[in-house]
Amino acid sequence: MAGYAQSSSDGYFIGKNFISYNDSLMSEADVPSFVIMAHGYAKDSRHVYYNGKVLEYADPATFSLTDRTGSEGPKTEDATKNARPAATEKEKTRDNGKTSVLDIVLGTDNGTNKYAVNGTVVAYEGKVIKKADAASFKYVGGEYAADKHHAYYKGNILSYAWGIGQFTYKGNGYATDGVHWYCNGKPVDRD
Repeated sequence: MAGYAQSSSDGYFIGKNFISYNDSLMSEADVPSFVIMAHGYAKDSRHVYYNGKVLEYADPATFSLTDRTGSEGPKTEDATKNARPAATEKEKTRDNGKTSVLDIVLGTDNGTNKYAVNGTVVAYEGKVIKKADAASFKYVGGEYAADKHHAYYKGNILSYAWGIGQFTYKGNGYATDGVHWYCNGKPVDRD
């Protein structure tokens, strides 16, 4: 357990004999194994939670959060199993040098990643993305992500956008695959 009377900015509170989320008791939570992760996610030995609700499809033994490079998400005292490997130098410079290692470490998106990968399942804010390929899925920044087939905004497929090999986040809500541009998930013309 993370400790007696611990609270988080995500709304979780760990008491001596109980767990609550935004002052609502989580009766199904296992106090000794409960770990607060990030972005509203938490887990214990039996369940994975998003904003205090059980995610039925998620396996706590393999569940982990990933950052924009596809590496393991925030460290917890209960290290997650089967985490993705750290990004290679090639992946770190995939924006032709426009993204520095410092940008990757700090996150140019100010921690807005709400995507989670669990085995073969990908979710956005706890909702399964049905056509997402978990093996190639990566968070690219803002509310954008991509896999080998598609690009996504807030968990929805972006029409005409090419997948992870080309799709990059440019900041301020803009992303591109090199041909198509999107602003806050909407197609835009860009010169």
